[in-house]
Amino acid sequence: MAAPAVTTSIEDVKPDSFEPCTIEFGADVEKEINRFLERHINSRIAQLRNIHTSNLPKWKRIAEGRPLQKSRSFPFEGASNLVHQTAGEAIDDLAARVLQLTWMTSPIVLYRYFTGKVKQEQAQIFSERAKTLMQFMDYAAYDPRELNLYPRENKWWYDGAVCGRSWLIVAPESRIEAVYTGYNNKKKATFENKTLYEGPKVINADYEDILYDPNVKVFEETDPLPRRCTLTVRKIRERVFNGTYRKEDAEEVLKHPDRYGPTDVKKRENQKKGVVDTTDDTMAEWDIYETYFSWWHNKKKHRLIAWYHLATKKILNCVYNFIPDNQIPIVETRLTVEGRGFPDILEHYQEEISTAKNQRNDTITVSMWGINTVDPQNKNLGPNFRLAPNVFLPVKKDQFMHYDVGNAAFAGLSLQNEQAMIMQSKERAGVGPAISGAGAGGTNKKGAYSAMGTLSVVQDGNSRNDHRTSDFRHSHVALMSLLTDFYGFLGLGRKGNSFGLDDDVLEKALDDYVTRKMRIPTRAASASLNREISKQNQIILKQAHSAYVKEISSQLQAVMNETLPMDYRKWLLGVVKSSTMLMQQIFKDFQVSDNPMEYVPDIEIKLAEPEGKQNAAAQGQQPQPISAMASALQRPGEGGIPVLGGGMDGTAGGPAR
Repeated sequence: MAAPAVTTSIEDVKPDSFEPCTIEFGADVEKEINRFLERHINSRIAQLRNIHTSNLPKWKRIAEGRPLQKSRSFPFEGASNLVHQTAGEAIDDLAARVLQLTWMTSPIVLYRYFTGKVKQEQAQIFSERAKTLMQFMDYAAYDPRELNLYPRENKWWYDGAVCGRSWLIVAPESRIEAVYTGYNNKKKATFENKTLYEGPKVINADYEDILYDPNVKVFEETDPLPRRCTLTVRKIRERVFNGTYRKEDAEEVLKHPDRYGPTDVKKRENQKKGVVDTTDDTMAEWDIYETYFSWWHNKKKHRLIAWYHLATKKILNCVYNFIPDNQIPIVETRLTVEGRGFPDILEHYQEEISTAKNQRNDTITVSMWGINTVDPQNKNLGPNFRLAPNVFLPVKKDQFMHYDVGNAAFAGLSLQNEQAMIMQSKERAGVGPAISGAGAGGTNKKGAYSAMGTLSVVQDGNSRNDHRTSDFRHSHVALMSLLTDFYGFLGLGRKGNSFGLDDDVLEKALDDYVTRKMRIPTRAASASLNREISKQNQIILKQAHSAYVKEISSQLQAVMNETLPMDYRKWLLGVVKSSTMLMQQIFKDFQVSDNPMEYVPDIEIKLAEPEGKQNAAAQGQQPQPISAMASALQRPGEGGIPVLGGGMDGTAGGPAR
C-alpha cells in the first residue's frame, strides 16, 4: 500500500535567535557518525524492548490498580475481583511528600558562594547576588508563564515512583510570534513581532523515549544517549525554520513517516481514556533520535548532539554541545539505587493482599447464601450449568435441598491476616510516617540554649522514610542547577525587572554561577533544609549576636585604654579575636551565610606604644600596680569591662572611710 503524500514545503528563513554551531569534520567523518548512530540506536532499542513492551504495561497496570482479568468465574461466576491499591498508595504518598518538602517553604533553592575568607564588603556583595538569584529562580519556578515547575515535577516524581526512573529535559526555547496590534490608517491589520518567551523549557519525557544504558551505574555516563522525539510534520517544519534541522535532509525525511498514528503504548493509554485513534496522513509521526555522544577528532574529544532518523538513515543536523561544561540536558530521578519502582517492589504483596481480600469476600458471599442441590435428572438443567450461590432452579417435589456452607469465623481470621499483610507491605515500601521528635532549638527559663528538637529532626532525616525521598530531592537540586546554567548562557532578556529585581546584580550572579564561584549546596536529607526550623533558630541567634556585640564593645574599650599594661591589652585583644572567630563559626554552622564576615566582621586593631612615652624606670616612676588590671576585669552583675580612670589612688575611688 502506497504511503499517503505528505506536504514538504519549507520556507528557508533564519530568525535572529540563538543557534547551535554545526560541526565541520568533513563528509567522511559524518558518514562514520551515521553508521555509529545507526548501530547503537538499533542495539539500544533491542536491549530495552522487553522492558518497553512487557514490563512497562505491567507496572502501569499495577500502579493503577487494574485487575489482570476483567472478571472472575471461580469459584463462581462474578466472583470478587478487587485489587488492593498497595502500590498506588505508596506512589501517591511518596510523590505528595516530596512535593510538600520541596514546595511548602520558600525559597525553592539555595545558593552559596564557595569562597575563601573575604572582607565584609565583599561578603555583603556576594550575599546580595545570591539572594537576588535565589528570589529570581523562586519566582520563575512558580510563574506559569516562565518555568511552571510544579506540574512538571509532580509528574516527574510520580513517574519515578511508578517506573523506578523518570527524566526531565531542559531545552532552549525562543518563541517569537506576530502579535496583532490593530488597524493602520489604511484600515489594514498591523502586527508586531514579539518575543513571547525566551529561556529554558522543561519537558517531561516518557519512559520509553529515553534509551539509557542499563549497565551504566551513573546515568550521565551513558554514551551515546539517544532520546526519541516523536514529531509531526508541523514540528519538523518549525525546527527547519528555526535552523535546528537542515532543509534538504528534512525534506527527505518527511517523505517517509514512521507510522500513521500513535505508538502501541499510546494506543493502549488512549483506550483507557475512551479515545479512538484513527490512521490517516494527518496523524503521520516521525521518530527523530536526539543523541548525545562523544567523538574524537584531531586528538580532541568533542561532545556532540545529533538528530537522527533511523528509517531513512539521515542525520538532520549535528552540532557541538552548547550547554556549559558539556552537560547533558536530561535530569534523571530514581526511586532506588537500582531504579526499581513500587509496582515492581510491591507486585507480590499486592497480589497476596488482593487474593486474601477476594477470598474473604467470596467466603462471606457463600456463607450468607449457601448452596442448593437439585435432581441431576431434571430436564430443565442445561449442559452449561454453572454453580452460583443461592440459585433456585425448577426441580421435582421433595428433591430440593439447601445447605449452609462455610463458617463466619473464617471472615474474621482472613481480615486479621490481610491487615498483617498490609503492614508488611508498608514496611517494605518504606513510606510510612517516621517515628521521631519534631521542633527546633530553644532556650529555657535561664536562657540556656538546647538543640534537642533539631537533633530529633536530624534523626528523622536519617530514617528509611527520608531514604525514599532523598533521591528525588537530590534530583530537584540537579534540575535547578541545570536551569540556572541555561539562564546563564541564554541570558535573561531583562526578566529581573518584571519580578522587581536588579537586572545588573542578577546578571553578575548568573556569571558567577556559570564560572562556578557560586553553587547550590546539596543537602537533600538534612534538617537544615527545613526553612521553618532555620527561621526559629535565627531568632534565637539574634539574641546571642546582640549579647556578643555588647560584650565585645566593652572589651574593645579596655583594649584602647592606654593606661593598661601592653601585655594585658594584647591578651585581651586575642580574646576579642577568638570570640569573633567563634561567633563567625556559629553563624556558619547555623547556615545563615557561608561568608559569616557579612554579619560578624573581623576585628582589625593594631596596638602601638603611645607617642612620647618614655621608659618609666628612667623617670623614676613605679610600674602600674596590679590593682589597675584587676579593676578592668568584669565584676559580678556587670555587663562588661568598665573603662578605667587615670589610676587607683585614694582620690580616684575606693571605699569611703
